[in-house]
Amino acid sequence: MQKLIALVVAACFCTNVSQAQTQEWIDLFDGKSLDGWTQKGGEAKYSVEDNCIVGTTVPRTPNSFLCTDQEFRNFNLELEFWVDPQLNSGVQIRSNSIADYRNGRVHGYQVEIDASDRAWTAGIYDESRRGWLADLKQNDQARYAFKQNQWNHLRVEAVGNRIRTMLNGVLAADLKDDMTAEGFIALQVHGVGKRQDPIQVRWRNIRIQVLPDQFSMVSVPDNTIQLFTGNVVADDVKVKKLGDGFSFSEGPAFGPDGRIYFSDIPNSQINVFDPGTQTIEIFRDESGRANGLMWTPSDALIACEGGNRRVTRQLMGGDIEVLADEFEGKKLNSPNDLALDNVGGLYFTDPRYGNRDDMEMDVEAVYYLNRRRDISRVIDNLQRPNGIVISPDYSKIYVADQAGAKIWEYEIQSPGELNNRREFASIGSDGMAIDQFGNVYCTWSGHIQVFSPNGKLITKLPVPEQPANVTFGGRSGKTLFITARTGLYSVETLVRGARAFSSK
Repeated sequence: MQKLIALVVAACFCTNVSQAQTQEWIDLFDGKSLDGWTQKGGEAKYSVEDNCIVGTTVPRTPNSFLCTDQEFRNFNLELEFWVDPQLNSGVQIRSNSIADYRNGRVHGYQVEIDASDRAWTAGIYDESRRGWLADLKQNDQARYAFKQNQWNHLRVEAVGNRIRTMLNGVLAADLKDDMTAEGFIALQVHGVGKRQDPIQVRWRNIRIQVLPDQFSMVSVPDNTIQLFTGNVVADDVKVKKLGDGFSFSEGPAFGPDGRIYFSDIPNSQINVFDPGTQTIEIFRDESGRANGLMWTPSDALIACEGGNRRVTRQLMGGDIEVLADEFEGKKLNSPNDLALDNVGGLYFTDPRYGNRDDMEMDVEAVYYLNRRRDISRVIDNLQRPNGIVISPDYSKIYVADQAGAKIWEYEIQSPGELNNRREFASIGSDGMAIDQFGNVYCTWSGHIQVFSPNGKLITKLPVPEQPANVTFGGRSGKTLFITARTGLYSVETLVRGARAFSSK
């Protein structure tokens, strides 16, 4: 058993509390009118309803901005927003509209509101100038902090050349930039092209705390040191049965409500386990023999519907959207498992098990679907690709060739571009998970086999039934849920899953 040592030093940044406490909060919106605000740019509609500012899209108009008449330099800004899942929006800070800059076009720092699967809400974008300054590619905790179809709390701290953002209490962006020191605050409604049906974004409880010029933002280390050494599970760990009676359980996924969703393939059902009540119920009937499942940061369930030969997306309680069902005019084989990247795209495996008479493809491949729903084939030289998982820093992807009994590692050069293939482990795997340190959890030969990032075996954990797939979840993110033939199981680990965050 190999001993791994990984050291993570975390630091949190906070403003000078003693200075900030002496500054009063000022409401920028009185809940009744748009006094103190002026619209610039496009012709989206702004109105007041139920103590909220409501922004409504209008077709064939550029980005619209409702701007404060007053300009601000150093401040803390807080507000709440609710955005339609199909709309992009944002909050401008230190922004300007100058006649000799692109005919008065609004430009400057924008704190993003991104309801898409990319989920870069609270990232910092430079509107009409330089583009992204601080995205959330390496901040999954902030990406998963977004609440779809709910009110979200946003805090922005702008002091000197430093801008920090927090989404629902989670630090999102921490930027140092000297381009603009002062400007107005604005509420953006993004242009929607020719789209006719109106969609909305709402803001409320908008307030600002103006800070003096001598105010400083200081870094205060929280002295938190996380040290991981040794095995990923305790020596006396026990595997716990949570439910049984399924025909073939697969595809476990940690949901935004803290529950575990999993497939029963032959019965064409998606079930859900509630850790609070320890009960299991049917979430979706007629699932198209769904296999692999995964929840996006925007609270959408992605399903590999092997029987329907397609990949679908569904917001909680919403309609099912087909993301992919063919490639170059030919039907997919049987989408099996998937992995989400950090820019709104996903990779999925497409093998075929069982009857092969209706196959239209001459290859069992891995595909990439970008955030614009363009599909490309990224791996075409494996026998039967199955389990798939991405490293915590999104630099590598692991793909199990079940028939070839190999797991392969690829470097992610850019979204949908893989290179530098190397053999990672000499086993196959039906499904895989990954922890915060990059250890890979595989299902093979009646065990959960765990490999370090360099491909060395750490441990083999026996399971009462042949395991099919695994995922991390639970309140601490340290529970490994296992689907295994007729049952659903769990085991407590000593490390957190790479993207297993507490329910929202």
